[in-house]
Amino acid sequence: MKIDRIELFHVKIPLNFIFKSSQTTLNHRETIIIKAVDELGNSGYGEVVAFNEPFYTNETLRDSKNVLINKYIQKLINKDIKHPFDIHKWVDLSYPMALAGLENALVDLYSKSKKKPIMDIVFNEETNNEIYGGITLGDIDIPSLIKQIDNYQNQGYTRFKIKIKPKDGFIKLGAIREKYPDIQLLADANKSYKIEQIEMIKKLDSLNLLCIEEPLDSGNFLEYQKLQEAMNTPICLDESIETIDDLKTAIELKSLKVVNLKAGRIGGMYYAKQMIELCRKNNIKYWIGSMLESGISKILHVHLASLKDTYIPGDLSSSKRYFKKDLIKPEVTSENGIIKVPKGCGLGVEVDENTLKNYTIDYIQIGGEKH
Repeated sequence: MKIDRIELFHVKIPLNFIFKSSQTTLNHRETIIIKAVDELGNSGYGEVVAFNEPFYTNETLRDSKNVLINKYIQKLINKDIKHPFDIHKWVDLSYPMALAGLENALVDLYSKSKKKPIMDIVFNEETNNEIYGGITLGDIDIPSLIKQIDNYQNQGYTRFKIKIKPKDGFIKLGAIREKYPDIQLLADANKSYKIEQIEMIKKLDSLNLLCIEEPLDSGNFLEYQKLQEAMNTPICLDESIETIDDLKTAIELKSLKVVNLKAGRIGGMYYAKQMIELCRKNNIKYWIGSMLESGISKILHVHLASLKDTYIPGDLSSSKRYFKKDLIKPEVTSENGIIKVPKGCGLGVEVDENTLKNYTIDYIQIGGEKH
């Protein structure tokens, strides 16, 4: 396929609620939607899931946008691409979120041209037709947490991830576990503890958690090794794993037992597949996260979560939970806590162009005739 043009839609989508973690507070989500168009007029979509501030990783949305416009996209225009993963021969991993968005648009476009679902192109193995959703709840007070868990349990969700910080993390999780002794529960500390607080972290062992995600502020694999040796609760790494070499090192040091994979964070499906294969070889459990993203990126993660050996339900729930109107048709929906995996070509959904334009605060086209 030959890329005629790339269109960038910088969007700002209001959230239905204020999302709080130990690192940030958000009431809207800005991302960049990438539309890749070939010489026949066919299109594919991807999403850049970087945030405006570098609280999660160092790459910001401004960084992503600059490198896409000034470097990455220039390498693609009018280039004949035999396979979307060829992009990784030309583009390094300096800006993985920008790279992932571009790669995902190419994978969607290529899958459509082959008239195949995206997972047939990337993995070519049997997948599930539906997945269990999972709920992530922000750093809010205990009564609000209890109320929301009740609400989402009534909707069929059984797995809950709670954002915590050292000040009151154990108290919140303890209150939840006391009221709900049987729910699937895990914690995400977003790098808010220091290794010197190891005894405080070890207290979480009493709460029967599926794992604790990113507890340490340093991201030092030797410190994680020390912590995992001292704990029964599995350590799950997310943003500390930026590359395949990071994952290899963490596995060799026994710094983790679980990894949270997000294609939008690690450079795309090409690297997600490599990491999943490495996990399989080394008996490391993996599961699929989410980036507080629009349906364009979220539906990609729904596809990834359909692999049969994922550890737990991902951070995936209905579009309506986050946005009044999402960017895809049909939107991501959950019935009794279950999300159906789209069966169409590519991502298996359509992008709602009108909604996309309504949310767009900046538009750039590179290549092709101007529209």
